[in-house]
Amino acid sequence: MTEHTHGEHVLTTDAPDASVADAGQEHAGHLRTNALSLLGNVVIALGSVAPTASIALTLSAIVATTSFASPIAVLVCAVPMLGIAMAYRRLNMWHVNCGATYVWGGRAISPYFGWMTGWVIILAYFLGATSIAYPIGPYFLSLVSNRWQDSTTAAALIGAIAIVAVTAVAYVGIRATSRFQGLLIVIEYVAITIVGVLGLIGIFGGGSHSEHFDWSWFSWSTLGGVSGLVNASLIAVYMYSGWDTAILLNEETEDARTNPGRAVIGSVLGVAVLFTVFTFALQGAVKSGALQAHGDDALTYIAGVLGNTALAKLMIVTVLFSAVGSTLACIVAGGRVTFAMGYDKVLPPIFGRTHPRYKTPVAAMLAGSAVAFVFTWLYALGSSTQSVFDSVVSSVGLLFALFYAATGFAVAVYYRRLAARNLRGMLELVVYPVASALFLCYVIWRSIPGLGGWTGRNMEYLYVLLAIGLALMLYARWRNESTYFDQPLEAFDPAAAEREVLEG
Repeated sequence: MTEHTHGEHVLTTDAPDASVADAGQEHAGHLRTNALSLLGNVVIALGSVAPTASIALTLSAIVATTSFASPIAVLVCAVPMLGIAMAYRRLNMWHVNCGATYVWGGRAISPYFGWMTGWVIILAYFLGATSIAYPIGPYFLSLVSNRWQDSTTAAALIGAIAIVAVTAVAYVGIRATSRFQGLLIVIEYVAITIVGVLGLIGIFGGGSHSEHFDWSWFSWSTLGGVSGLVNASLIAVYMYSGWDTAILLNEETEDARTNPGRAVIGSVLGVAVLFTVFTFALQGAVKSGALQAHGDDALTYIAGVLGNTALAKLMIVTVLFSAVGSTLACIVAGGRVTFAMGYDKVLPPIFGRTHPRYKTPVAAMLAGSAVAFVFTWLYALGSSTQSVFDSVVSSVGLLFALFYAATGFAVAVYYRRLAARNLRGMLELVVYPVASALFLCYVIWRSIPGLGGWTGRNMEYLYVLLAIGLALMLYARWRNESTYFDQPLEAFDPAAAEREVLEG
């Protein structure tokens, strides 16, 4: 990358240094270069989103919020998500770094802004792994044993085994992760497609157990107006979260400057279609009252009503596999950001090391696995620890929205000079990403009452987690062992880029 110093800022172009371009990554020699194809990258991103598990956890809630207009809310929420995905694509062209917004925000806005954004990403993914790992136990036990189905200890044991297993897969390399994730996705998508088709047959064929389609499902009044749209967006943001995993694997992807950007945009568009279609197909597959009564196991109930016991069992397996895949992706993604921060010595340097053979950030991923493992067992100890667990994981969607918004602001700040040149640049690089970020900030603000208010227990735990990050940041700054906090801010310089083209 070429730099042009002007005062306190460094004006940069998208042209990388030769050494960086040849390696395709900023951590050359530490992570395995060109290990993932574009398809492999998308597969892991889709596994992180975990469409089946997300729908299983949110279907009854989003239908209760918007009635049968929930697909509209899901589709509308794709618009700001696409805006943030486009921001990721542009910023990845600037720096191919698995730290993502930790690096971009730190170099474009402020190193303190970047550090705290990195901490939020780590919290989102490692707490996300915690929130999705524990349900693996109850789903597995519902398949094999009615006797132990309500045992929190048995559920915690199964969840802990799953965490160890997926960590082992992540340990041996990103290719193994992609292949394993691909197998889970094939099974997952085949099963939910079968149930979705049966749901559509019931809705349009006048099934006795289904709601009959009516065009009023697409009306603004059915949606509940602005209030219904916003409330549904709170749920939809959680549904979409995780697609950015594609960017966090940028240094390990072929054509690292362009393919990860394509992957995030493709992932957002893909899950938008999936969530919209499957939400529509499943929301009316059974009567509304029955859906709400079986909200905790909605997909299993729907499969049993529309099919038979075998299909219901298959759906349990599908949700189980989806949860396993999401846990794996969370550990992999969170581990990459932790690695980037450890490599820069703003977290303990041990996190910045990788396995000499597999080129995976072992210590960073083990840290995330340990968090999920400990929380899983704490949940099994009693009601008091379960309350803490529920309070902590309830903020996961909020954390994802926070760092997505930070990315939208970062791209606007870095590319502001290029955006000022024409209307298209202004719309693409400033208006769209900033509007998307502001929408997510509004969703965060509207979600606080549902978490118990700004002074509620849920937010208090979140404040503690953020305060821990702040303390770690100040300690890293005080020790002054890293150049991260002393790097000059950078901004894209279009004039310099044009001169390089002419001279090149």
